[in-house]
Amino acid sequence: MDILSTVLLYELLFLLTALIVVVTYRLLTNKINTRGLLLDKTSGRAFSPGRLQMLVVTLGIALYYVVLVSNTKDTGRLPDMPHEFLIALGGSHTIYLGGKFYGMLASKLGLASPREEERFKPSKRRMKR
Repeated sequence: MDILSTVLLYELLFLLTALIVVVTYRLLTNKINTRGLLLDKTSGRAFSPGRLQMLVVTLGIALYYVVLVSNTKDTGRLPDMPHEFLIALGGSHTIYLGGKFYGMLASKLGLASPREEERFKPSKRRMKR
């Protein structure tokens, strides 16, 4: 039984390493499209702080959990995630979704800034000159 668990451990490590290598390679060669990952699609702003905040918090908590799993020895189960991190993750996603809802509502009511394409269109007054 000990040999089987050792083989499974190395197989799992090999598969995870291969996945990390493939994803990293595809990211570096632009095979995975990351264009627009941090752009706001509703209000026309070029950069979305809400998306950046959600990405950083999610990656930070995921990294913390990976470290927590790697430090767990011979318990036979995954460690519990601290409730504070779950609350932070939920709060981060709530802030992002609230900003997205506000942006969609503001654009429907005409309160949002015009989209980027509309801001740079020449106005009719300027064209008559």
